[in-house]
Order: sequence, then C-alpha cells, then structure tokens
Amino acid sequence: MLAINDIPDLLNQLETRIADDLEGQELDFKQWEENIREMIRILVRSVVSFANAGEGMIIVGVKERTKGKEKAIIGVPRDVDILDLQKSIYDKTEPHITVKIQDIWVEYGTGRLLAIQVFPGMPPYTTSDGAGWKRVGKDSKPLTGSLRREMMEQMGYHDLTATFIAENWKEIYSPAAMERLREMMAQESAPMEMQRMNDEDLLQSVGALKDGKLNIAGLLMIGKPSLIEKYVPCHRWAFRKMTSDTEYAVRDEGNDAIPIALREIERYIEADNPVSTLEVGFLHPEYKKYPTVAIRESVMNAFAHRDYRVPGSVMVKMYPDEMVVSSPGDLIGGITPENILHHAPVSRNNALAAILEKLRLVNRSNLGVPRIYSAMLSEGKEAPFYEVYGENVELTLRGSVVVPSVRHLVRQLSEKGMMLDVDALIILNYLLRHREITVQTAAEICQRSVRKASEVMNKMDVENHILSTAGKGKGRYYILSQDIHRILSEDVRYRNDGFQDEESIKTTIMNQLKVQPLSNQEIRQITGLTPQQVRKLMAYMEKDGVYPLGKGRGARYALKVDQKE
Repeated sequence: MLAINDIPDLLNQLETRIADDLEGQELDFKQWEENIREMIRILVRSVVSFANAGEGMIIVGVKERTKGKEKAIIGVPRDVDILDLQKSIYDKTEPHITVKIQDIWVEYGTGRLLAIQVFPGMPPYTTSDGAGWKRVGKDSKPLTGSLRREMMEQMGYHDLTATFIAENWKEIYSPAAMERLREMMAQESAPMEMQRMNDEDLLQSVGALKDGKLNIAGLLMIGKPSLIEKYVPCHRWAFRKMTSDTEYAVRDEGNDAIPIALREIERYIEADNPVSTLEVGFLHPEYKKYPTVAIRESVMNAFAHRDYRVPGSVMVKMYPDEMVVSSPGDLIGGITPENILHHAPVSRNNALAAILEKLRLVNRSNLGVPRIYSAMLSEGKEAPFYEVYGENVELTLRGSVVVPSVRHLVRQLSEKGMMLDVDALIILNYLLRHREITVQTAAEICQRSVRKASEVMNKMDVENHILSTAGKGKGRYYILSQDIHRILSEDVRYRNDGFQDEESIKTTIMNQLKVQPLSNQEIRQITGLTPQQVRKLMAYMEKDGVYPLGKGRGARYALKVDQKE
C-alpha cells in the first residue's frame, strides 16, 4: 500500500499527469462532493471495493481528469470531522470496516486533503444494504456469487482451529491440561452444570469434540505437546526476563496446551510482580505492579487471536519498567492500534474463540481490551498500548506502583454507585495529570468520535458531577469538579487546580520509597511531573537520603536504610 510519506511526491506528478493515470489496484482519487450523503456513499463503495481486494488508499479532494496541481487539487472543507466520517463508513459497511483517515496539508484549494487507508481483513464485505464490489485494476466489479467464491478460494480463507483430527481423542489429550482447564473454569465461574460434566460431555458441549474426534481448537486446549507439535507446528509460547533490550536473565518456552502455557507464563510474571501496600484507615490493601486481570486478559487474547499459520511464539518479555506481550499475525478486520479499544470483535480463529468463550476464559464481545485498560487505569497506571511490527502485534503494559489518589477516587466513586467505564477512566486519569481537557482531546485518547466523546463528558458533568465545564463556544473545555477535589483532599493534599504542592509530592515519594525503589517513570505516574522535573527533584532529595540505584533502563531511586526506620 502507498505510504503516507509518499503522497507529496505522488501529488507532484499531477503537474504533468491526470489523477486517472496514477490510479491502480491500491490507489483511488476522489473529488469532494458538497452533498455529504453522496460523498459518504461514494467513499463507502470505494472502501468496500478495496477491502474485498485486500487493501488500498483513497485520496480525497482531487479532480480525476484535470492536469496541473493548482487546478486538480481542490481540497476538502476544513470543517469535515475525520472521526464522524470514519464512523459513517463503519456504520454503512458489513461486516463493519474501520479505516484510518489522516489529513494531508497542501498549498492549493482548501489546503486540506484526506488520505483514507483500507487495511486487509476477512472478506467478503458489503454495504449495510448488501451491495458489494471488488477492486480489479482501476475498476470496481460487482461482487457476484461466482466472484465471491473465486475471492475466497484465492485468499485461501479457512479457520484452521475448526479442522477435526482423525485420531481418537483419548489417545491425544493431556490429563494435566484437562485438569488445569477445569481449574481455570472454576476460577472464572463457568456454569456449574458444565463444571460437573465428565470430560467427554464437556468437550462436546463446547464444540471441541465430535464423533470421538477433537478439532484443532480442542487440541490446543487439552492436547499433548507432541500431538500439538504434529498438527499445529506454529503453536509455541515463550517467556523472557529482560535485563536490557538485548540481554535476558530467564528464558523458557514450549508448545504446551494453552492452559498449561498460561500457568507457566503467569508463574514467571508473578515472580517479578511486586506488591505495593496502601495505608487506608485500618486497612492496608495490596496492589500488584501488573494487575492480575490485565495479565490474564493480555496473554489469553494473544493465544486466542494469533495466526496459527505463521511461525512464532506468543512471547512475554518482562523488562524492569514494562511487560510486552507479542502475538504472531497482523490485526484483521480493519482493527488498528488507533481503534482497537472499541472496535467490533473480529476473530480469525472462530472455533477456538467460541470454545474459550463458552468456558468463560475470554469474552467475544470486545470486553478483553477494555478490561486491560480498566485494570491499569483504575489504579492510576498508564494506559496500555498496541503496536504492529511486521507480522506481530505487541501489547505493552507499563509497570508502576499504584497511584493513591486515583485508587482512592475510584473507590469513593464506586461506593457512591458510580462505576466508571473505560472512557471515563481514561478522561479521569488525563485530568489528574493535566488541568483541562477538550472534547477533541477526549475523542483522541478514548478512540471515539467527537460526538461520542461529547456524550461521555456530558454524562460525567451533568449526571455524575465528576467534571465541570469552562469556557464558551469553540473554547469550551472541562476540568475536575469541586466534588472530585473534595474526595481527593481526603487522601492527598491538592491545590485548587488539582495539582499537589511540592511538600505533598515529596511526602508521597518518600512514603513509596520506604516500600520499594522507584523508577523515573513510576515517579512520573505518582506525581504527574516530567522526566526532567523528576531528575531535578530526586537530586534535590539526596539530602533526605534518596540516591540513584543502577543506570540506564533499569535505573531506580532508592532510600538509604537508616532513612526508612
């Protein structure tokens, strides 16, 4: 696919060529239509056409049969909302397609073009009315029945995990994996009638066993390693405890069934997952560096969504400051790191996903990713983030101690009957580190449209009294309400604008250092300071017994023993 950075050079060619000559299998130009409904109809057709062909890019704001950049580049109105346009395309495609839309700023016309990227997915796709096309060269051909079959055959689409194995299941299953599977079912509160079933009935009820034969999904759940290696050679798990970007202290890997693999990975993680204790009245609640919910959801999602046709391991790397979970295979169905939080669920391994859902080990309603976010944000930790590198998807969880102010606030709101969803938690955490937030900023960090972000913030203002509005018109923004500041003041000292004073910051850091050493990043999480401010403050606090411990990525600030007593 054409890269965004290549667009300026492409537009330069319009000086001597017309846009039609530049179009091809993965590139289309569109002129902006004043009638927004007609414009969306045109774009939806082009998006569906590219999605059925694999991928492509649409550049909007260019006349197709006009030579000369000044005449050809007419642009797109400045008030067109990218997120609203993205949502319209999403709503009018089936299955839903999420495109990536970016501004391209130019010197002609309105000064603005739009680049719409369509990513590989799992066709066939149609409009919400059932019409479909496929890009063939510069044209869009109607998606007839024969073309649909041809397309599916060419893509070779097949759910590997749905394939049944021609061996008796009792000869290839692992009793240890079966036992571990039942333990996980009990932990996740699977229906009691399922927990009481014998092994054969249980496997049949979840779709893993038919006529005495296991499918690949069932084999991945309860199979012997030797049989998994035979039928699913690409399935592996791996763990590394990293001491730097290139060196590790602990290494382990295998091709065990998923329940066994998960147990081994969690065992290694918990060995390096310290607990922080908060003094709250007579209670001393404990919080882990990485919440258990976030760990389980991250690793299970990696197994559930990986591409079992691609060599590689579900890999967990533990760094001093972060945990990285990587999974072989691209994101599919239009999911990108920029929309993964709220995108409709898409699975390449439907049989495996169905089994995991019935056993209550994963959720197919797109709750896994929000659960990871919520588990981190509700303790004041940084939000997780996804990245794609080649044929691997990486999820990074930043390791840090719990931030008392956030934990206290979430607890107090919960006691008042206000259960914060992931959008509210994202906005709340942002405002605990910044003085104000606009609807546009909220839309970006929550991966929402401006309209949806406005609805979320209005509810937080009018119904929950978490936010207060300030400013007028286009200058309108939101701040934390006085009610929230009162709750915060019960636990930590805040100024009226919501930021701790210097002595409060020092006290907070000293209390945490008495528990364990802290990294620059962990101190930033607690205080909201910049990296430079943290270094300056730590140098100042050397007179209080604070000293640097180590160098580079693993560096920490510690407190002298005599200062802890």
